[in-house]
Amino acid sequence: MNIAIYLYDGYYETELCIPAMLFSKENMFTIASDQEVVTCMDGRRLLVDRQVKEVKAEEIDLLIIPGGKPIPKDDIFQLIRNCEEQGKIIGGICGGVDYLAYAGVLENRRYTSYYALGESYDFLPKRGTMTGATYESDRGIVSAKPEAYLEFALELYKLAGKLIEEDVAKYLDWFKSPNTFQY
Repeated sequence: MNIAIYLYDGYYETELCIPAMLFSKENMFTIASDQEVVTCMDGRRLLVDRQVKEVKAEEIDLLIIPGGKPIPKDDIFQLIRNCEEQGKIIGGICGGVDYLAYAGVLENRRYTSYYALGESYDFLPKRGTMTGATYESDRGIVSAKPEAYLEFALELYKLAGKLIEEDVAKYLDWFKSPNTFQY
């Protein structure tokens, strides 16, 4: 399985930790728009594997976009649309949901984001349903609020056909309730 992770200056590294762990045996690579090095929110710099312009949707099975302060770029919007057209799994968490909205793939889908329900935002879809849930999964696109980092990762893992349902409780205990986990 080929997993592309889109990075941009100011992204949140913590939202990628669990997906990276779950998919560690897969072919993961990072992509960015016109940058060879990106800096995450905590100031750590990361060398990017490839540029968006070098990647085709056919090469991707799963596209992950972490949160942060989105930097609108046409190349990633086009890649998101191409992935959606080809039925690829796409996940955006926190500010990563903005990229999905700008790309137009949330139209006629349930989604969630950190934006307030009932408020109007120009770039959010007019024919989509923002639910306010911690995460949503609708026809291959997963959106999540930042506090749903584990649920986001597990839903992507499930859509990829890798999640064993009996393991969900174990993951929840390990990541969300460390005091109850026995070492």
